[in-house]
Amino acid sequence: MHGTSDKRKKAGWLAMMVANTAIDLVLPTVVFALLAPTGLPAAIRLSLAGALLAAKAVGGGMQTGEFRWRLAVALAVASTAALLGCYFGGLGDTASMVAGAVVAGLIVIGDLLRTRLRRNDTHPIDRFAVLVLAEVVAGVVLTSISGDARFVLARSSLYIAVGGIVVLATTWTEHPFMRDALKPVAAKGDPLRAEGFDRTWSESARFRTIYRFVTATLGVVLLVDAVLRVVVIYSYSPDEAGESSLLSGLPLIVLVGLWLFVNRTFVVPRAERLLDLEMAQAQRIPAAKLSAG
Repeated sequence: MHGTSDKRKKAGWLAMMVANTAIDLVLPTVVFALLAPTGLPAAIRLSLAGALLAAKAVGGGMQTGEFRWRLAVALAVASTAALLGCYFGGLGDTASMVAGAVVAGLIVIGDLLRTRLRRNDTHPIDRFAVLVLAEVVAGVVLTSISGDARFVLARSSLYIAVGGIVVLATTWTEHPFMRDALKPVAAKGDPLRAEGFDRTWSESARFRTIYRFVTATLGVVLLVDAVLRVVVIYSYSPDEAGESSLLSGLPLIVLVGLWLFVNRTFVVPRAERLLDLEMAQAQRIPAAKLSAG
């Protein structure tokens, strides 16, 4: 019965992770398509989609159960209002996109400073929020260079490439990206199991290698997609931005799907077995002490 409950929890976590990733993948394209009847330029529609995605990113992964709705809504509303306000005020596409990106960046900076001060430097800065901020800054630079719809579409490749580089850069640190991302899944909501996860990380080189491998392969997937995305986008004319937007997202869906399948089927279960062994050993030690006493 207990095993069945664990399997359900694990399946629930996995389903939430897949759903969270799926939202990230399809949200920009869906928003872009839904705004088509408004007559807004492609660059503005894509920037509005980017604002919503940035808001979701700052709010945090929905699978954690601690999504920060107030912050996400504040960022989405403020950056969208700044962008549309400037656009309808006659400032032009580029200036409007820059205004929206700056507002989003200021909110992210404010959140980082607030949480940093509140925690008295005892916790690391939210690296995903830093990644979003880097993407916002990159977006300001790129959108100030060109208003070509293809160029604006291609800027998502830079975001993904930055993400891939950041993920890869964490591979050999004490906190690889996927160690932090998958720890709640492995812990299954059990504080003792979360402690066991950290002990296994400290004591098992094989355990560390597994999570570093999962992190590194994710970084490679993101970098490969960044290249493929540009190739697809520029294989279409500027007037076919809608079609290229839809098709340019397909490689990431396929690559992430394969990455999830391979790692969830063949790699991560090995780490779970090591964690199970650690938990079993931790339970035997107190029992041995009691019998010796």
